[in-house]
Amino acid sequence: MIQNAHITVITSKELTAMRLDDLVGCRGLVVEVLSEDRLTNQGALVVLEKPYLGDYLWFIPENSISYE
Repeated sequence: MIQNAHITVITSKELTAMRLDDLVGCRGLVVEVLSEDRLTNQGALVVLEKPYLGDYLWFIPENSISYE
């Protein structure tokens, strides 16, 4: 995972399990990588270009991140 990288959210079973499929297609910037030293819940905190449910900052699972 790459900090400060621009990403697009893509579909994954982890994103669906979190009930966040509405984020698919959203673009954002990785501000903190949360994959290192974790066995579960690997992903990143991403600041979205447009807010979702009133918030810009969201945890996005690693499998749902596509780098631009």
